Amino acid sequence: MRLTYLDILEQCFHDKFRGYNKQEVDTFLHLVADDFKSMAEDLKEKDRQIDLKSEEIRELKQNLDELPEPKAETPPEVEEELRTLRKELEEKDRLIQEMKKTSEGQSNSSNPLSQITPEMLKEKAKKIINVAKQHAEKHKANAAKELDSLQMEIQKLQKQKQQLADNIRATAVEHLSKFKAGSGNAGNAV
Repeated sequence: MRLTYLDILEQCFHDKFRGYNKQEVDTFLHLVADDFKSMAEDLKEKDRQIDLKSEEIRELKQNLDELPEPKAETPPEVEEELRTLRKELEEKDRLIQEMKKTSEGQSNSSNPLSQITPEMLKEKAKKIINVAKQHAEKHKANAAKELDSLQMEIQKLQKQKQQLADNIRATAVEHLSKFKAGSGNAGNAV
């Protein structure tokens, strides 16, 4: 059974000859009880926070399940390269199968082709695919940089356009006010 705040406070000690000072024991028990109460409140708060976080996690998981699968868009040249690599891999697998069939009757270890294993070819194909993926990522990063650059250039040109429009407007207003001032004086002179 766990102790509670009240259990600690209500604990009684019997007096003994030359025993502990009852006042000191009570003071200590009050300190322990207060500390225990504080820890119990902290524990309740932590449980409440855990419940909140669990609910938040549940909602996030639900939202994640509702999200559509992101479509990884790969550039056409990368797709083409991947198709080529897959064809090469299939061709090599076919050659391996043919070599196995022809060499089943023979166990000639001096043949250099007999040292090539399907695992070696698959490893080579994986390396080629990884290189293709790296190239694709590089092209994607370059395209993103170019897009950012173009957007910055567009913003710059829009600012220049706005400045030109403001300058033209200011010049037109200035000329119009001069024209009005000039035509007003001409009417008074007659």
